[in-house]
Amino acid sequence: MSRLSFFVTLCYAIPILLPIYPFGLLLSYLLKITNFDDASDKINNTLAYLWYRIFFILSRRTLVLDLKKWNPENKNRFLICNHTNSLEVPLVVALPFLSGSIDTHLSYLGGDIIQRYKIIPLMMHARIVEAVIYSEKKPNFRNFKSDVLRVLEKRSIFLYPEGERTYTEEIRPFQTGVLKIAYKFQIDLDVFVVSGLMGFSDEVVYSEMAKDRKVYFSFCGTVFAKDHIDFETYLNHAHKLMKDKKRELERLHNSSFNG
Repeated sequence: MSRLSFFVTLCYAIPILLPIYPFGLLLSYLLKITNFDDASDKINNTLAYLWYRIFFILSRRTLVLDLKKWNPENKNRFLICNHTNSLEVPLVVALPFLSGSIDTHLSYLGGDIIQRYKIIPLMMHARIVEAVIYSEKKPNFRNFKSDVLRVLEKRSIFLYPEGERTYTEEIRPFQTGVLKIAYKFQIDLDVFVVSGLMGFSDEVVYSEMAKDRKVYFSFCGTVFAKDHIDFETYLNHAHKLMKDKKRELERLHNSSFNG
C-alpha cells in the first residue's frame, strides 16, 4: 500500500468505524424526513467538521484557512474546488462549520461512486443533503438538469470542475458540462482552492510539502454570471481565480519550508 493509499483509507475509515457517524446521520435523516431541515443540517455540518479534525489530528497536519471574504449566506450557487486525491472531501463538507455558519444548507454533485461502494454513511449523507447524482453508466441529462435546478432552489451545490481526481497539485482544465448549465441559468460560482494534499503521497516531487505538514484551503473569489458576456469568459475567469490563488499558496509552502 502506498503512503497516499494509507492516508485515504484512514480518512474514509473514520465515518465508517466511529459509532457517532451512523447514529448522527440516522438522527439527521429522521429530522430531514420530518421537515426539520435546519436541525438536520446542523448535525451534518458538525459531523463533517469532526471528520476533518479527527483526520488532521491523526495525520498530524495543520490547516491554514482563509475564508474571510466568503459569505456562506449567499444561496443558490455552485461552489467549486480543485480535486487532488479525494482528501479534500472532509474540508469541503466541513465548509459551513469552518466558516462559522453551521446553518448553511450545502449539497453536492456526486457520481456512481455513491452507489458503487455501498458505503452506508456516504449513501445516507447523500440522501440527507439531496445530493445530485450523475450516473456515468446511465446518463440522463434532462433529469440531471432538472435535479440541479430543483436542489438549487434550497441549497448551494458543491462540485469538482476538473471532473476527476488529478493526483497532482496542478489545476487542470475544467469540464464544461455542468458549468454550461450554470451559465445558462445565470448561477454564480464561489471558487475555492486547496493546496498541499499531495504531501500525503510518497512522490519525491512533493517531499517538501510532506515535510511542511500544512494544508492550505482558501476562498478565491466569486464569479458572477451576469458580469460575463459569454460562457467562455465565465469559465476562464473561474479557472484563472483558482490558478492564481494556487500559485500564491505554493509560494507560502515554499517560504514556510525554507524559512
